[in-house]
Amino acid sequence: MKFIHLSDLHIGKSNNREKSAIIVDWILNNKDKHQSELVIISGDVVDDGKAWQFDQAKEQLTRMRENGFTVLACPGNHDYGLGGFQESRLSQANFFSLISGVKEYPHLKVINGQAFILLDSMAKEIESIELWGAQGNLGEEQLQKLDQMLEDMAENPAVENVFVVLHHHPFDFLYYHGLRDQADLKGVISQRLNQPPRVNGLLFGHKHIENRFNDPEENKEELFGIDLIYASGQTVERDQEGKMVIPVINAEEKTIERYLIQ
Repeated sequence: MKFIHLSDLHIGKSNNREKSAIIVDWILNNKDKHQSELVIISGDVVDDGKAWQFDQAKEQLTRMRENGFTVLACPGNHDYGLGGFQESRLSQANFFSLISGVKEYPHLKVINGQAFILLDSMAKEIESIELWGAQGNLGEEQLQKLDQMLEDMAENPAVENVFVVLHHHPFDFLYYHGLRDQADLKGVISQRLNQPPRVNGLLFGHKHIENRFNDPEENKEELFGIDLIYASGQTVERDQEGKMVIPVINAEEKTIERYLIQ
């Protein structure tokens, strides 16, 4: 099974609506090439959590869904508030009703033996009435549910691989930018001694830098016992040649194909 991983579309900023439409055009017109029927978006679908931005984003997600794609999206800090810095319960409600259809996290979706667990890395952060910067906070309750969910998946013979998806970057330690409880998350998802991996893939965005964390000198995949750790980067950002990167992940082989589109 293959799936597409998008992130940080920031629809509502600059010409990101148009670039998102180009991305969706490519997905719809190249099914034989990417061989995917699932699209995962790891947060910051919109730029300011405003209703009109959600309406524009919904147009693109609806195009994919009406053409047979399953689209799973977890929220980012920009989805939940103005500029990604101030929470809004209205924005949270609009993300649910117009984008994700998911009210409770962790959210589990099993497709062809592949389990996808979506997290809300704003779940605890949004409870604060203060400005939060761009930080995230999963919260103890969500992490406990995730821990139990991973136990259940390990005992389910129908589940071949488990992929955990969130917005906030668990390896970004910039002040006012990272995931507050990143250490607790790693404690839950890390492989136990002499046991098979609890999580086979960890996917996220937020930092706008694409990276697979398997550098031989600092191999986080090996360190945490996770087959694939990947930050999709900002999908709508063009490189020096004016191309955008569409990553296609092979769930069984844990490999990534990168398609460059204009």
